[in-house]
Amino acid sequence: MILVIGIFSLGHVFFFLILSWKWSRIKLYGDGKKTTFSVVIPVRNEEENIKNVLSDLENQSFDKNQFEVIVVDDFSTDHTKKIALEISENTSLDLQILSLENPTIHGKKNALTKGIEASKHDVILTTDADCRIDEKWIEAYAYAFSPETQIVAGPVALEGQGMFAKMQMAEFAGLIAFGGVTLASNNPSMCSGANLAFRKEAFEEVGGYQGNIQIPSGDDEFLLYDIIKKYPRSGRFLKSTHGTVKTTTQPTFEKFRNQRSRWISKWKYNKNWKLRLTAVLLFIDYLLFIIAIGGTIFGYFPFIFLGVIFTSRLLTNYLLLKQVSNFLNHKSVFRPLLLLQILYPFHVLIMGLQSIFGGYTWKGRKYG
Repeated sequence: MILVIGIFSLGHVFFFLILSWKWSRIKLYGDGKKTTFSVVIPVRNEEENIKNVLSDLENQSFDKNQFEVIVVDDFSTDHTKKIALEISENTSLDLQILSLENPTIHGKKNALTKGIEASKHDVILTTDADCRIDEKWIEAYAYAFSPETQIVAGPVALEGQGMFAKMQMAEFAGLIAFGGVTLASNNPSMCSGANLAFRKEAFEEVGGYQGNIQIPSGDDEFLLYDIIKKYPRSGRFLKSTHGTVKTTTQPTFEKFRNQRSRWISKWKYNKNWKLRLTAVLLFIDYLLFIIAIGGTIFGYFPFIFLGVIFTSRLLTNYLLLKQVSNFLNHKSVFRPLLLLQILYPFHVLIMGLQSIFGGYTWKGRKYG
């Protein structure tokens, strides 16, 4: 058992070393040609956030004649739509407020589809209502699209106060790095619909969200996979601070669990066998690490064994997350990473089982 745990831990160390090296080599944006955009924002119960995101779009440095904004309401039960309509009456934005109309056809993917169908520009740019956007956000994307580019994924930075928030920030920074490195390596794995751009024609060519529209999440990763499959080597990661959007961490463990359960629930539907294999190997790796901790506590393994694998994993994780955290302008990463090193294996194990057997609540809707 010591040999198996050692082999997986060695693989873990090399995995993070490679991620760290490849992250440092991702080229900055800037070689594309200026284009025009339709910004599509699906919303449900976002009355506390809709003003902020539309204000950020109002203050863009990009020419307002070169982009439009389409807000699509997904049967909000609060004042989201009312607030958006009020803003539309007094704004310099080219702003449309649309709504889903059939209660049996709802959810984020249907809202996005309606917005994309109503769009008039060649490139679709998506974000979420609970995000804050840099004034040069659209400008950053405008130069990321070279003629052969079909899809561009941008980074998302979490923000929050307290150790629980910082642990979420550190964990998510690792996910951003993994998604950025794999996309830049022409083997895309993950991205975020909170910061994603793609050509409307490519969206239509792959059939949009057909085949997965019934799955609540996956509007980002499934689309990324389908577009890259049809247009190989046509994606890029927007490694730009101006191209980064910001959103808040989850304030409670229950909300965090629901969010992560929703994200992980799409794993079993993923068609990318490389990503599925990676997920399985990581699950086994963290399970073996838990066994190492338990085996050491109960005297089956020497403490020096646990100390070596713990320290090597911690240092290689820190090497990557320090780079990404600096890019995302996070001030501290070591202390939350130290706690994550202890708690994250249990999180992976629980969330892995949750994705198979559990349910979750999102935007007031329950999913099995």
